[in-house]
Amino acid sequence: MTKKVTIEDLYVEDLVKGVAKKMNVLCLEEHNITKLTIPDDIGSGFLKATQFASGLGILETSYNFKEDFVIEMEKHKVNPLKFVFNLGDKFYHKFNQEATFEGIDKYSGAIIGSSIDKHHSFKIPKNKNIVIFSLELNRNLFEHKLKSFKFDLNDDLNTLLRDVKAINPFFFKYLFGAEIFELINKITTNKKKGFIGSLYKEGLTYSILSDTLETYLGEKHSEHLHNLSVEDVDTVLEISDFIEENLSELPTIDVIANNHLLSETKIQKIFKDYYNCSVHDFIRNKRLTEVRELLEKTNFSIGEIADKVGILSNSYLSKIFKERYGVSPSKYRGSRLSKVRFY
Repeated sequence: MTKKVTIEDLYVEDLVKGVAKKMNVLCLEEHNITKLTIPDDIGSGFLKATQFASGLGILETSYNFKEDFVIEMEKHKVNPLKFVFNLGDKFYHKFNQEATFEGIDKYSGAIIGSSIDKHHSFKIPKNKNIVIFSLELNRNLFEHKLKSFKFDLNDDLNTLLRDVKAINPFFFKYLFGAEIFELINKITTNKKKGFIGSLYKEGLTYSILSDTLETYLGEKHSEHLHNLSVEDVDTVLEISDFIEENLSELPTIDVIANNHLLSETKIQKIFKDYYNCSVHDFIRNKRLTEVRELLEKTNFSIGEIADKVGILSNSYLSKIFKERYGVSPSKYRGSRLSKVRFY
């Protein structure tokens, strides 16, 4: 049996409130965040919306339904442009006049714009772990930002972003890589609260938006991602997490590969395809990031920091840190640079 709900689709908080009303549950509203928890009789998980200025908002969802669901968006004179990133099991989309749904696979992104005549339907299969992150752009409110741009926009961007009356339906699907994944992860794991937290998330949101538009315009190429299966990406992310959690006592790359039933050649290939760097470079980058954060946040000595990130030589730590940041660790800690965060 498939359950169908129809909801308002103007702002992200409207979407969450609409789902809450259909499910007969209350929303939690705090600052610019609206959140609902899926009731036990329907499934598990949550929907969370964060609204920013200029018509831009983000929607975070993670849920598992006990029945198939079709979520249909109501027709409206202004239909938000959706930038959808699938982090979980496959779900499906179609415009209401189409006969069949199109699947959006794990680690696929899609830019989707409905029109007055063709609005969205999303099919959510039961007993699947659905994890979706999306940017929702009200093009009518975003127009003032476009008008402030002193030069003509690219024709493709004009067509996409200035269709404020939603005349033309739009669908563009692609694979997204490590940069967007890490930006999304920073937003979803963010612990900052209130106004500062909102500013932090809004800045990252614009980074995701610009990265996605670059991909749409063909200015950022991701052919290497087509070499990776969903299983490969899952493996890369699992190994990445292992590396970050075990920097101080990290085994050799060969041992890491064997522990994940991979050859060293295979692990190097999937890291190169996903992160565009070798496993060695990935480890060094993570260690340097951790070193910088420990210099900023703690009073540990350089030797203690080196030990915590698994670097055996203080001189080697100083050498690679200076190559990356232009100053030695001790000078970084003592300078104004230590008050600046690099992302």
